[in-house]
Amino acid sequence: MSENNISAAEKLLFSDEDKVHLQHLLEKARPLLALKRFDNIVDLLSLISDSIDIIDNATIEKLSVAFEETLIPVWELSAAYNMAKKESIYQDKKYTLGSTFSLLKNPDTLKGISIILRTVQIIGENNQRIEG
Repeated sequence: MSENNISAAEKLLFSDEDKVHLQHLLEKARPLLALKRFDNIVDLLSLISDSIDIIDNATIEKLSVAFEETLIPVWELSAAYNMAKKESIYQDKKYTLGSTFSLLKNPDTLKGISIILRTVQIIGENNQRIEG
């Protein structure tokens, strides 16, 4: 930007530092404008703006519930994994096939295995419905 093209009002609005930053921004945006890639950014901003206008409270509530329902099992799984990993590090226990099978005597282990097997069963049933 040359000083000759700047009006008195613009001189008051922009400090020298602002002019340097604006010049830097224009230099970075020039290739985007030349290749018409800036249009993609404008389209993305427009899509986000339209989505914000369209989304109502009920949709936001549904999205938050779906997010929570996804996050909770992942959180529980990662917490259980970290707990089991820490226990295995700090225990002076020899791991054998017998000690591993002794875990099956614990009702909590059996309940966890039942949940996993039922989950796999439901996935299989859903795939069969989709294929059939």
